[in-house]
Amino acid sequence: MKIVGGPSSKELAKKISTLLNTSLALIKTKRFPDGEFYFKFDEDVSRDELLIVQSLYPPQDSHLLELFLILHTARDLGAKRIKVFIPYLAYSRQDRRYLEGECLSSRMISEILENLGADSLYTIDVHNRRVLSMYKIPTYNLTASRELARYFTAKNLVDPIVISPDDEEIAIERAKCAAETINAEYDFLEKRRDRYTGEIVTYEKQINVKGRDAIIIDDIISTGKTAANAVRILKKQGAKRVFVGVSHALLLGEAVKVLNEAGVEEIAGTDSVINKYAKVSVASILVEALKKEHQS
Repeated sequence: MKIVGGPSSKELAKKISTLLNTSLALIKTKRFPDGEFYFKFDEDVSRDELLIVQSLYPPQDSHLLELFLILHTARDLGAKRIKVFIPYLAYSRQDRRYLEGECLSSRMISEILENLGADSLYTIDVHNRRVLSMYKIPTYNLTASRELARYFTAKNLVDPIVISPDDEEIAIERAKCAAETINAEYDFLEKRRDRYTGEIVTYEKQINVKGRDAIIIDDIISTGKTAANAVRILKKQGAKRVFVGVSHALLLGEAVKVLNEAGVEEIAGTDSVINKYAKVSVASILVEALKKEHQS
């Protein structure tokens, strides 16, 4: 298998290649003066099994088109099998029409990827698992919660507790997974979002955090409001330190300021999104999944 590193995930592709002890495909990319994307394989990939690595963090539309062009080229040149690793799968919220006339963007992405020749899809902590049911190809939703929890163990934690800022089943599962990894307790807060205004309300409930370090585990942080609400509640109830571990640290606008003002101790994201908060790599998570698949 050869690894194809898309423009958004070059370093991640290198890490995966090293862990798998396999080669990176020779490619050439550039942007034309008008902004259009150019892609070329600099080696024969016909009859090869390829793993395309391309995360879809902002600007997600540009990263999507790059992925589409890479995938189309690989299939057009006769690649035998194409696995796609999209750590941050953009457009993963719209699994149904919440309001009449809305676009089913998640379904559109699934149809394009399948039609362009993807044989399987791997992603990290997809925001809405229901969108993966739209795919006809095999899909694998991996989690970064274990690695995020392990990262914080180096912080000399005091009687740690893992908190989900959301009471949805998938969010609580991530918190439980992180807690079990470091032999800690876990709990959750209740969050509601207004469908029309997008305003988020987090309901306070009593959690045993006084004098303890709390780790908030989340899938995506965009504006930071949900996580900040949770931090404030935990600090109000006497938490010693509150850390935030997030699979996809988009941190748009003043998100970091919002979190710092709420009293967060540290933010740790993964390299699904490239920024200075990408402190945990998802490379080993994918490699472990690939090895398990190969053994089965």
